[in-house]
Amino acid sequence: MKQYAVIHGVCGLYEGYSDTTCEFFPKRGFADKHIAQILDDYRKDDMCVNIDHASADAVYVTMDRDPDNYKACVPSDMDHDEYVAEHMDDVSVEVFQVIELDVSRYEGSGTTEHMWLTWDQQDACVAWDYYPLCMSLVARVSSDVMDNSPDDNPHQSLHNLAQMGEFISSVYYRNEAFIDIDDYTMHAFRIPKKLKTDE
Repeated sequence: MKQYAVIHGVCGLYEGYSDTTCEFFPKRGFADKHIAQILDDYRKDDMCVNIDHASADAVYVTMDRDPDNYKACVPSDMDHDEYVAEHMDDVSVEVFQVIELDVSRYEGSGTTEHMWLTWDQQDACVAWDYYPLCMSLVARVSSDVMDNSPDDNPHQSLHNLAQMGEFISSVYYRNEAFIDIDDYTMHAFRIPKKLKTDE
């Protein structure tokens, strides 16, 4: 059994990075249609200066507060990536990523735990190559956080512990969880056991 997740968020740690969203669809066509509808709205926005269909699974949208400046500079003076790097205070790049999920573990398992899709916010990609259950998600993130906690800074360790507590609470009581500790910024999205199918 397969599902298709659509991640939408800014690339990297630019403004709004904690607002990354994920929606799940029973068929690839539904996911593609969802993205196409959103892109139609972006095309109507003057601030949308570039839509890059980088692959069959990823679309990058560049927004600029000064779209005339973008049009004047790209491609005559610099390429797209150079422009974004030089004008990063006024420019944001958003990603729409389709991820095919194998959720066959749910079939007939009777488990009360859910699988989770993890998203590495800094690199704008799937964080792990597997879909952990609740307890293994908490265990791995706890281990990663402890590995990154400095022994000589008790204040930072307390901050990390508080972040970890919020993350664990979100895993068990919400459909998404987010942790942001120094160079460790990750979203986790609960994969639904069943989706409504609109044939």
